[in-house]
Amino acid sequence: MYIELPKSPIRKIYKCGDCSNYHFKFFDPKHDRTYTPEEWEKIMIDGREALDKALRLVREDPKLFG
Repeated sequence: MYIELPKSPIRKIYKCGDCSNYHFKFFDPKHDRTYTPEEWEKIMIDGREALDKALRLVREDPKLFG
């Protein structure tokens, strides 16, 4: 399952001490919501994979960007 964050910039993220959920506040408040720890972990894994894919060219052949 792919979870996509809204296109609005994030204003604040905090983890609830009672329920362990992650609460997101966006600059556009209509997108405010809460993610479970499992959903947040999936978002983080997908983000790392996308970043690795974007930086692969630089790592494999850095002379193109020197």
